[in-house]
Amino acid sequence: MFTIKKGCPMCGNDVKGSKEKKFYCKNCNFLYEYGHLNKGKIMKHEAEKVKELKIEREPGYLYFIDKQGDVSRVKRAKSKADKGKKKHEKVLKVGLEKERAYLYFIDTDGGVSRTKMKRGKKS
Repeated sequence: MFTIKKGCPMCGNDVKGSKEKKFYCKNCNFLYEYGHLNKGKIMKHEAEKVKELKIEREPGYLYFIDKQGDVSRVKRAKSKADKGKKKHEKVLKVGLEKERAYLYFIDTDGGVSRTKMKRGKKS
């Protein structure tokens, strides 16, 4: 599900939905097909699955993809004094090659997903 800014052909408001289903405008109370929308700016992208790993998470740890493309974890800081003092440990060697402009993360299924990063506003 994502939002298209100024996508409504009737009132010009934002519409929400997906290409598989339809897009809904709250102001007009209409459902639109994707082809009928104005060419607005897409605001939110869905994450795409990169690799299926089935990682079991333990509570109290933060899981992430490190610079080498492997899955690592670090114990969560309990106070500001603990922040930055813990060393990370590798959980799984993946060797994932990351592309620029994407944020890689461990999703709820335990796999690696990515989403496009927002980098400032261009006028």
